[in-house]
Amino acid sequence: MAALDYLDFDLEIEASATPGSYEVSVLASPRGEASGEMTFPFNPDALENVILKLGRTRSGVRSLGSPTQQVAKQFGSTLYDSVFAGEVGTCFRRSLDEADAQGKGLRVRLRLGKAPQLADVPWEYLYPASLRQFLVLSTKTPVVRYLEQPRAVPPLTVTPPLQVLVVVCSPTNLAALDVDAEVQRIRHALAGLEQSGQVQLTVLPHAHLADLRGVLRRAPVHVLHFIGHGGFDEHTGDGMLAFEDDHQLAHLVSGSALATVIHDQDKLRLVVLNACEGARQSPADPFGGVAQSLVAQGIPAVVAMQFEITDEAATVFSAEFYSALADGYPIDAALAEARVAVFSDDNDVEWGTPVLYLRASDGRIFDVASHPSPTVADQPATAPDPGGARVIPVVVPPWPPSTDTPAASYDQGHQLPTTQPQPAEPQPPEPPAWTGGGSGGPGGGGSSGYEPAPDPAAPSRSGAKWAILGAVAAVLAIIVFFAWPRLFPASVPGTVESPTAPITPAPTLPTPTRPTSPTPTRPSTTLPPVRAVPALKALRGQVTIDGDTGDWQWQLVSRAEHQIAGTSKATGDIYLMWDDQALYLLAQVQDATPRAPEPGKPTQIFRGDSVILELGPDKRRLTASDLARPTDAYYMFGLPSGAGTPPQRAILGPNAKRTSFETARDAQTLEAAITLTPTGYLLEAKIPWRTTGLNGIRAGAVLAANVQVSERKADSYGNLGMRSTNPQRTAELRAHPAYWQSLELQA
Repeated sequence: MAALDYLDFDLEIEASATPGSYEVSVLASPRGEASGEMTFPFNPDALENVILKLGRTRSGVRSLGSPTQQVAKQFGSTLYDSVFAGEVGTCFRRSLDEADAQGKGLRVRLRLGKAPQLADVPWEYLYPASLRQFLVLSTKTPVVRYLEQPRAVPPLTVTPPLQVLVVVCSPTNLAALDVDAEVQRIRHALAGLEQSGQVQLTVLPHAHLADLRGVLRRAPVHVLHFIGHGGFDEHTGDGMLAFEDDHQLAHLVSGSALATVIHDQDKLRLVVLNACEGARQSPADPFGGVAQSLVAQGIPAVVAMQFEITDEAATVFSAEFYSALADGYPIDAALAEARVAVFSDDNDVEWGTPVLYLRASDGRIFDVASHPSPTVADQPATAPDPGGARVIPVVVPPWPPSTDTPAASYDQGHQLPTTQPQPAEPQPPEPPAWTGGGSGGPGGGGSSGYEPAPDPAAPSRSGAKWAILGAVAAVLAIIVFFAWPRLFPASVPGTVESPTAPITPAPTLPTPTRPTSPTPTRPSTTLPPVRAVPALKALRGQVTIDGDTGDWQWQLVSRAEHQIAGTSKATGDIYLMWDDQALYLLAQVQDATPRAPEPGKPTQIFRGDSVILELGPDKRRLTASDLARPTDAYYMFGLPSGAGTPPQRAILGPNAKRTSFETARDAQTLEAAITLTPTGYLLEAKIPWRTTGLNGIRAGAVLAANVQVSERKADSYGNLGMRSTNPQRTAELRAHPAYWQSLELQA
């Protein structure tokens, strides 16, 4: 189908002096102007209920005809009847007829600047019952949020290729996203256009805000596509995006801060925010959301998500959206095509999640010429990128420019080379910054070495250089083979758990075994495979730490019964709850002879009768050899040292080498209450989120955790043994969070 041209139906809604009452005006349309009044048909509670039902995408039925879709129809029909009543409705119907007569579509441009309290209303579900069709599910009737600005926005003349920068952020302390799948879907959608030189896709993995600034400074970008988490800060009224910090943890960036970074990028015409709640805003500030902030500071068009969106819907949406743009559709028509694609994927309401904010008057933000120009990497047009999407390296300086080496290919499990190969001492390789395959992220698999694409036209001295480097590498390999076991002998596993005893990190390179040797050698340290173990779950709710457990939801999460080391017989029933302020732990410990840890030695609490919560960010993208992260910690609670004294408390973080937990932290914010029982003791504990340093706390978030119950020897302040909720937790694996359990925060 040929791309549509549009006539505009400019609809402005303005709050009146009477609460809940609004003036509705048709400022311009094919059939003139009109006006009317509207009483908003939903009270705050009813609107919030609708939003919760439409935005709850991670659970429930998603198929067409579901109860949720019926809610959308009823809501959209009621909203339409209220807004398009009287003269306004008549003007709209006649404008539709006029647009049809001219063979054009009718673009509904909503102007809500004078009624910011209606900005969070999901207008994308407008449903005229007479048409039996949601307006936005047709390319003929797109609905856009129009934010008129003083400066006009003419289309940008772009000589191909159109530069699309995909910014990928999936912090390890937030719920894992299938970012690789979406990148692959975008690549497939644009593969033909890339081969013809019309589009070039660049991927910025594990993006820091500084990385984005660097890429935008070095080369023009026309489309910025953000894949990651987003949210809305109710206290500051700002929309937020979760970039990554140096430890791949969440770094929250407000919409206004991001707008400041990209404000001067005249070539940047479109931002796509594939992030949860990227479109939400404060009722008092029409530009409070991320999308609104970007448009207010000059971006011609922004597509953002007003609700959480599933990975499946996000990938379908992205593929169809870019395909339609490449076919020459105006941005609002391309968005309509993407909505229909999501709808056709047997999805009941998520097609209404994307919101288009537009300040370009006709929806045309690009005027694409017919011949290619140099790429972002300034490669000659005669040397196209053979691998499609490129990954911008973010951890080391970029590959030095060369006139005789074409751009390296992007392949599954690889990224562009970032430094020229140099001889180096053998050492365990760092995990790649990001992989294009299905196991991306830290330790995501794939090759640990990267080479540039071969160049058959390179001078012969290049071959000599590589031959010399190959010989050096062979010598180093021999050194590794024979000297590694002597230089880095393996540690002998102990038998009793000790959080403060350092362990030797397991080498990620194998230690070869000689066929025969006259003198025996110590065995190398090897790590077992990471097994799937039951996840811990925390229910939402608030409790008071006072020794009274009547406010607890007694839903058993797990039992600390798996022997880590020693001969302890103490076990514990574990219950977990959470709210926006803290994580709460309840442990009902069975211990025939409770004995307190040694007084005055908080880092030794584990040696006495105690409960230990190991807690850190999401671990699902880690590999077995990854060591403790800065926000991993032990939260320890021991029996009181005497009558009338409080429970002993301590926090231990990883040491400088991240090989053990022995760095004491301030534990004053921890709360605990311990009550002796006929069979042992009962622990209540509160761990504030601000103490943990963990971000992105909300329903659905996934963390890493274990819970241990420790028992003291009868004749000393020594550890008799320890039991865990995790069947694969051992003393030797304590500094490897990939082996911890997942902790799911449930609604």
